[in-house]
Order: sequence, then C-alpha cells, then structure tokens
Amino acid sequence: MGGAGELAARVKGGVYFPGDVGYDRARAGFDLSLDHRPDVVVAAGAESDVVAGVRFAAEHGLAVDVQSTGHGAHRSMGGGLLVTTRSLNRVEVDPHRQVARVSAGATAGDVLVATAAHGLTAPVGSAPGVGYVSYSLGGGLGMLGRRHGFAADHVRRFEIVTADGRELTVTAEQHLELFWALRGGGGNLAAVTALETSLVPLRELYGGGLFFAPERAPVVIERFRSSLATAPRELSLSLAFLAFPDVPGVPEPLRGRFCCHLRVAYLGDADAGRRFVEPLVTAGPFLDTVKPMPLTDLGSIHADPIGPMPVDTESVALTSEDALEVVPSLVDPHAPFLLELRHLGGALADEPAIGDAVGHRAARLNLFTSAHPGAAPGSQSHVYEAVSQWSSGGPLRTFLPISHTDASSCYEPATATELARLKEVWDPGDVFSFTPAVAAPALRASRTSGSR
Repeated sequence: MGGAGELAARVKGGVYFPGDVGYDRARAGFDLSLDHRPDVVVAAGAESDVVAGVRFAAEHGLAVDVQSTGHGAHRSMGGGLLVTTRSLNRVEVDPHRQVARVSAGATAGDVLVATAAHGLTAPVGSAPGVGYVSYSLGGGLGMLGRRHGFAADHVRRFEIVTADGRELTVTAEQHLELFWALRGGGGNLAAVTALETSLVPLRELYGGGLFFAPERAPVVIERFRSSLATAPRELSLSLAFLAFPDVPGVPEPLRGRFCCHLRVAYLGDADAGRRFVEPLVTAGPFLDTVKPMPLTDLGSIHADPIGPMPVDTESVALTSEDALEVVPSLVDPHAPFLLELRHLGGALADEPAIGDAVGHRAARLNLFTSAHPGAAPGSQSHVYEAVSQWSSGGPLRTFLPISHTDASSCYEPATATELARLKEVWDPGDVFSFTPAVAAPALRASRTSGSR
C-alpha cells in the first residue's frame, strides 16, 4: 500500500499489513466467528495514533473500524483500516469532581479498579472484559442501571476524530447534536479516543447467584415475576437458563449441569438485600452464592465468558412482564443456547437531564439468547416468535445481535430519523461503515418495498 512508511512514521504503536508478523494478533477480537482482513492495522500506542490512523484513511479513501476488545463487532472487515485501542487502557479519576476520563481501550474492569480506590464507580456492565467506551456508545446496560440509569446517561464529554480527520471535544455546550447521538447512538459517526463520565459513590454490593435444578423452573419464574413487581431501584435481577460446560474452572456443583441461574445485585446493605432475596431463596436453590462483595468482583455475578469465542446472539426488549407467562415452555435442558431475561425499569426508564439517543427506555425486560458454537442457524428463532406480542420492536443497542448490520430497530422512529440525518452530516462518505448504521424509517420502508 502506498504511504505505508509515512503511516508508520506517524504512529507510536505498531502498523501491520497482511503477511506481517503480528498482523493476525493485531486484527483479532473477541468474536472468533468474524475474520477481519483489513488492508492495514494500526495498533494504537497513544491516543494520537487513533487520529493518525483516521487521517491516513481519509487521505487514502479507506473505511475505518475502531476496535477495543471486539465484543461489539458485527461483520468481518474486508479491506479498510482497523485501529485497535486495547493498549489505551488509562483511567484517570478525579474524586473531588466525581468523574473519570476513560481512554478508548479501557475495559469495564479497568474502570472498576481505578474508581474503587476512591469509593466510586461507573455504571459498568456485567462483563468486566468489555471495552467501556464502546459499551457507553451503545447505551450501556449494567447491574447498576435500575438505580443509576444507562452508562450513556453519565457521559459528560467525548474526545473524537471525525471522518475527515478533525479532532473535536464534544459536550452539551459544544456540538450538542453530536453529543446527543454519541450517547447511545452506537458510535458509527466518529472515532472516540476518550470520554469523561460521572461517577457514583459505591464501595460494595450484595450480589451473587441462586442456582436451581431445571424442574424448579416454573416456581422460579413465578417468584422472579413476583419479585419484579416489588423490587426497589437498588435491586437488579436477571434469570438465565443455561448448561455449564464440563471443564476445569467451573465450580463442581455446576459442571456439566443445566441450571436456572438467578443473578442478584443489590446496591445496599446485606440485611436489606437478603430480605428482598428471601422469597427467591425459598424456591429451593441447590447453590446460593449471594453475599456482600467489593465492586471489583461484580463480574463474578454473571460470570460471562472471558473468550475469545464464536458468537451467535439474538435479543429483543420486551414491553411487559407478561412475557414471562410463556417462558416455562421455552426452558429446554437440551437447547443449544443460553436464554436470559434482565429486569429493566427504574432509572433506566428515566429521561436524563440532558437527552440522549438511548432507545426502548420504556421496556420492562431484556431477552437475550446466545447459541453454543456449532448450533444450527436459527435455533433461537422460536423463542422470539413466542414473545413477539410483547416486543418493543427491536433490541437495546448494547445487545444488538451479531447478525444485524442495521441498528434501526434499536430506536424509536423519531430517534432513528435523527441519527440517520446526523450520519449524513458527520460521515456522509460512510467512513465508519463497519459499525451498524441507522436508516431513517422512510428509507427502510423504501428498501423493503424495493426488495419485494
């Protein structure tokens, strides 16, 4: 490629082309079902390398993708320029202002560790290994959400590189429209080098898991539904049905076993938390790991795979707890996928003081399935047919299925229309084309009509 030496001279990190030693490692991400083959990889060693990479791409007509951990990738790159930010993991905490500046490659775990030293935290997700910036760009649903809202609601500033290579600071006072769109709009408008987020005081929580045999599923689902009706904002519950692999590292009581796994996170003292959890405990778990824990152990509650691994997911936000009526019929110990329902509502339904693009705030539950590697395509489809009458119209952006290259269904029509308009303003050439875009409802309708 022309200009290769010029690009290498501009960046502090590594530059890799196909065939180079280090190219395969640099292009790899969490999802092994995607095989990225970019024309060039910039392994950023400094935030300025992101700027250099985007500017080089603009000069040479290359599409750009920015990857931290690769959890949010939706299609394989064929050509283009990939900027990997995994080395940009700095988190700077200002305890007096209760804010943190998070670099593009920092994970939720990095944020937890840096903020915990000050008795503070950010609304991170269930998996500490996920990149915090990309998580926030997609809205960011975590176990602190019912009390503190989406991660996007807390972002106060973005440092970005535009499609034409300009560096901008984006806040509620500077470029408000773009600030609105970046907070929950998915991140296909610009490359983000860092963000600043507000923090909340919290040192520990009362959390863990209750594990039930599959024959207890009907009563567990009934108790779960009853608990949702009275749950305070401090309590987040989710219910998963999954088979644990028979491999070292899985606790002996769970190894090789299909379970109903009730995940608990209560942001308060253990005595109060236990009172809320007690009706669930009386359903008869064979294992109870709920206990006080430091925030840095939050990832142990869901115990999501660290990876890398192939990924095949589906998801939809649901408008009513009535959807739980059909869940007992969906519990299948032989199903080749995990099925999870997360309780929403609380602060997740509140509009933030400064509006953002997060969609489906009124949803009551989030349904998510993830197929085992090698499962037959479409093996999860009957689950979504069963709950279709309660569908909000699409998934939360944080849970956009891997197979979806259009993110329009993550938003209400007016929000989708505005995001589509801003894409034309800020990235008319679709430089950031590997992140799923949002098409305005009228455009989607014309495409659908034209394909018939």
